[in-house]
Amino acid sequence: MYIGQTILTIVNYLLLTFKVMIVIMMESLTIVIASTLFGVQHSGISSLRVKNYIIDRWGKETYSHIFTITSIITFLIAFLSMNFWDWLYFLFTPQLVIIPLFILGVAFLLSGVAIATAASKVISVSTVADMRTDREPELIKDGIYSRIRHPLYLATILSLIALILLYPFLPVIVFSISMIVYTLIGAFLEERKLIVFYGNQYRNYMNKAGFILPKIARH
Repeated sequence: MYIGQTILTIVNYLLLTFKVMIVIMMESLTIVIASTLFGVQHSGISSLRVKNYIIDRWGKETYSHIFTITSIITFLIAFLSMNFWDWLYFLFTPQLVIIPLFILGVAFLLSGVAIATAASKVISVSTVADMRTDREPELIKDGIYSRIRHPLYLATILSLIALILLYPFLPVIVFSISMIVYTLIGAFLEERKLIVFYGNQYRNYMNKAGFILPKIARH
């Protein structure tokens, strides 16, 4: 009798564990799919073919509105898919804070903000949005762009890593990793677009500046 009850308890525990794992997997998959939707929207609408088609038919202002609105909507979908609301947990449940990770997260976040600020001093979002193949290209190589080709992508990745360190909870981790993966993919797609746009000028620039990290000088 005792053995039978023990086996039944173990089976119930395993079934419960399996159900919990399924729920966690489905929630994580939802976050990944929502983040992928944002990536498809962002890279798709910013591709030269789609961008030029919209601008040629409806103008730059309409393209800017379409890109901005769809980006906000898809990002909100990805963000809300986490279903995470304890953003101030460090104030209300400070015992959950892992001090070393939290300090490191703040450092990563500040680094991301500093890099984004340095990049924004050289090139604006509108400059990127107005990039067309029907006018003389002007490759930006000043400031932080003299060392890194995609500093804004680096700033994004650092900020997402900071999010993981500041909020080491599964939904946030899945969201951040998904967005980091897309950010890297987006950077590679952007690289291909810039090669098409700038040609050999950009290829020469690639030899001097690193992708998202500075190149190590060789003596």
